[in-house]
Amino acid sequence: MTLVKNTSSCGILMFSYFLILVIGIGSTVACKNKKEPILAKVYDDHLYLSDTKGIISKDLSKEDSISLLNLFVENWVREKLFENEAKKRISDKEKIEKQVKAYRASLINYAYESLIIKEQLDSILDDELLEDFYNKNKSSFKLDVPLMKCRFIKISKTKQKVTPIKALWQSTLTEDREQLIKVCVSNAQLFMLEDTIWNNANEILYQFPKNKISSADIANKKEFIFEDDNYSYYLKVIKWLPVGETAPFQYAKKKISDIFLIQRKKELVEKTKDKIFEKESRRHNFSIYTNRLKVKSENKE
Repeated sequence: MTLVKNTSSCGILMFSYFLILVIGIGSTVACKNKKEPILAKVYDDHLYLSDTKGIISKDLSKEDSISLLNLFVENWVREKLFENEAKKRISDKEKIEKQVKAYRASLINYAYESLIIKEQLDSILDDELLEDFYNKNKSSFKLDVPLMKCRFIKISKTKQKVTPIKALWQSTLTEDREQLIKVCVSNAQLFMLEDTIWNNANEILYQFPKNKISSADIANKKEFIFEDDNYSYYLKVIKWLPVGETAPFQYAKKKISDIFLIQRKKELVEKTKDKIFEKESRRHNFSIYTNRLKVKSENKE
C-alpha cells in the first residue's frame, strides 16, 4: 500500500497499512477534535505519529520500517528523559529561558529579514558606481595573494602522445588556438586558456609538482614547459601581480559588489523596521514608559 497523507486538521500521517496496525493498538489522544496515535510519553511530553513525518520511507521493508521507527522513538525518549533530568539539576533556569527566547526571536527575525531581502532587494549594481568606489578606495584593495593572467594546461603524457599539443601551444594562429581548445576539452586534465582573466596564482601553481615552480620563478620567466612521470605542464604568464600590489578592478569587483549589497540589505531591513514602527504607532499598539523613570546619576564629581 502506498504512503497516504491525511489532509485533516490534525495532519495525521499514515505511512503504510502495516505501520498503522502496529501503531493503532497504542494510546490515542484528542487533537483538534480528532484522535491521533501516541508513540511515546515522557512526563507531560507526547510523541505523536505525525511527529515522525519523513522518517519512514515507502521503499523500506516492513521489518526495516518498524526497526527505524523503534529507534526513532527510543532516541526521542532518551533525549526527553535527559532534558527532564537537566531541568532538575540546572539551577539557573531563568537565564536559560531568556537565552532560548532570545535565540527564537533572532531566528524569526532572520527568517523575516531573508524574506524581505528576497522580495525587495535590488541586486543590480551599475559598473560605474562600483568603479567609482574602487577608485576612491584603492588603498583598501591590496592583494593578499599573487594574481596572474595566463594560459595553462595539465595533460596526461599518455594522451599527449596520441594528440601532440606543443606546436599548437606555441602557435599564434587563430585556427591553431581553436584546435588547441578542442584538444584540451577532450584530453586535458586541467586547462585555462582565457588569458584576459585575473586568477589566484597560488591555485594554479598548486597544480604543478611540489617545488617545481615558485612566484620568484614567474617574476623572472614568462613561459614554462616541463613534465613529471604522469603529466606534461604548460604555463605562459601574460601578466603578474605580487602580494601587496593594488588589486585590479575586475578582480576587486566581486568584493565591492558584496559591500554594496550588504549595505543595501541593512538599509532595506532598517527601512522596513521604520515603516512597521510608524504603522504600529498610529494604531497605538505599543507604549514606551521611560519618561516616567526617575534616574539618579551615580557619577560623583
